[in-house]
Amino acid sequence: MGTSSCGDGKFGVLLYYKYTSVPDLDELVAFYESSCNSLGLLGRVRLSTHGVNVTGRTGSLARRTGSLAKKLKNVAELVFIDAPHELQFIYQTATTPPPLVACNKKFAWLVSPEFDKPSETGWTIAQSQFDPLQYQNQTEGFDKSLTYLKKAFAEKGPFDGILGFSQGAAMAAAAVCAKQERLLGEIDFRFCVLCSGFTPWPLMEKKEQGSIKCPSLHIFGSQPEKDRQIVTQASSELAGLFDEGCSTVIEHDFGHIIPTKSPYIDEIKAFLNQFV
Repeated sequence: MGTSSCGDGKFGVLLYYKYTSVPDLDELVAFYESSCNSLGLLGRVRLSTHGVNVTGRTGSLARRTGSLAKKLKNVAELVFIDAPHELQFIYQTATTPPPLVACNKKFAWLVSPEFDKPSETGWTIAQSQFDPLQYQNQTEGFDKSLTYLKKAFAEKGPFDGILGFSQGAAMAAAAVCAKQERLLGEIDFRFCVLCSGFTPWPLMEKKEQGSIKCPSLHIFGSQPEKDRQIVTQASSELAGLFDEGCSTVIEHDFGHIIPTKSPYIDEIKAFLNQFV
């Protein structure tokens, strides 16, 4: 336990901490990141293998899915690709300035019509409180992302499948249709894995239930109140666009994460083993 206070006595901080083992660091990081983003909370959570003075791994999809990559190492190799749209860093109020330390850049596949490129500082004040349904307004940037994805396939491929999480799942679903239509013969893969995704605007009016013919695995939470970033119904509706004869759905009891515990990881492996 520690205490801290400023000289003028305006505030004091009381800190409690406890050493405990963390069986799956990646799942815990994903839980905190999802919860804090959905609530618009800013702050620092310290995670480490030994004590509070070493910060844990946070940030990119590669880090968030480290546990998944480890458990699939005998089945699949995951290649991570950043999206092409660099995002602003957001802070909530003018009275709480952004941190002075450098932060890892963040990217997106789809952006809102009001999207601005990052300023020189990379920070901008939020125009409103965090909106967990902001993905519904992300209707721009698709063509640039598709061109970027085509280049990534040419430079880093070939690939057997495509996996996307959250907005990445929406982009992956759009890529499935693109490879069958406008990018026919230019990108190719045999299956897709879509985790906590939603239907991207290019597919909203063009596709009917069960019309997408591609082996697919859909992973999302079964309890709407737990995933506060992508509503469960949106992920379910995206899954419904795929031919149920070659699609598999895994519903879990967690929030905005890719679960790596049994029985979920066993079902993921069973799907991927079809293509080994």
